[in-house]
Amino acid sequence: MHNVSITATLAMTLAAMTPADRDRAEMVILANSVGAVESGLNYNATGDGGKAIGAWQMHVAAWITANQWRKSKGLETIRRSDWKNKENQRAMAVAYLCWCKEQLQKNGIKEPTVEQVYVAYGWGFSNYKDSGFNMDLAPAHKRDAAERVGNIYKELTK
Repeated sequence: MHNVSITATLAMTLAAMTPADRDRAEMVILANSVGAVESGLNYNATGDGGKAIGAWQMHVAAWITANQWRKSKGLETIRRSDWKNKENQRAMAVAYLCWCKEQLQKNGIKEPTVEQVYVAYGWGFSNYKDSGFNMDLAPAHKRDAAERVGNIYKELTK
């Protein structure tokens, strides 16, 4: 039996994928990294006085935006009242992260880093845009979280 690490196997799998499939897989890995930082992947987590829900601590505005993105891609929308379903949480987090990445690209950041996508996700795209996409202007706890997301993501994809 070969002694191949899970991360090495994941990296080899990603390398063998088509670019479109690799992009989708990388967004799922990013979502896992974000969930780990936001709540330790606690699907029952609530924060901000009950406004942020699930493993990805999504607010109403993010949920709505994620559903708009899903609808634009021909995917079914997911009711916020169904947030306790783990698959729904993951699907909405991936959708919102995809939207954040697309918005960064539409605003001139051709290849956003996972840290940049996280800051758009965690601080809010409008706040990030208003800062001139300057991560140094994000609150310190968001910059710290972005670094942790980046470290987890890099460990999983190296």
